[in-house]
Amino acid sequence: MERKEKAAQMFNTSHNCAQSVLTSFSDKTGLTEDLSCRISCAFGAGGGRRQYQCGAVSGALLSISAVHGRGLHDDSSVQDKTYSLTRDFLARFEEKHGTLECRKLLDGVDLMTPEGQTKFKSENMKKDRCTIFVTDAVEILEGII
Repeated sequence: MERKEKAAQMFNTSHNCAQSVLTSFSDKTGLTEDLSCRISCAFGAGGGRRQYQCGAVSGALLSISAVHGRGLHDDSSVQDKTYSLTRDFLARFEEKHGTLECRKLLDGVDLMTPEGQTKFKSENMKKDRCTIFVTDAVEILEGII
């Protein structure tokens, strides 16, 4: 199964967007799937459904950090590379979708309200929108990591 298919399947059956992206890169990050799920859980739906930065984007940035991030004993050039990869990812995702913000990606639907939750479900946004953001994040990230 391809990485983006794995992420889509995970997202559509059990976990949030950030978890699905980060976990799909467990083989690259060195993190177990369980730990990947735990550390990315809070980032789903733009951060606890607050709909700030898209959770798929957050999962991708966590992946970049896990693979290329600056550790305690690395010099600043490692951080510079990580920031460059991050900017590249963000630019590609934003170019493709017009924004990085979860609420805008969902046309203003407010996931913190019962009405927003109902609209999200009735318009099948998880499958028709968010799954695309998850698979696009994985696809972009594959070209970067």
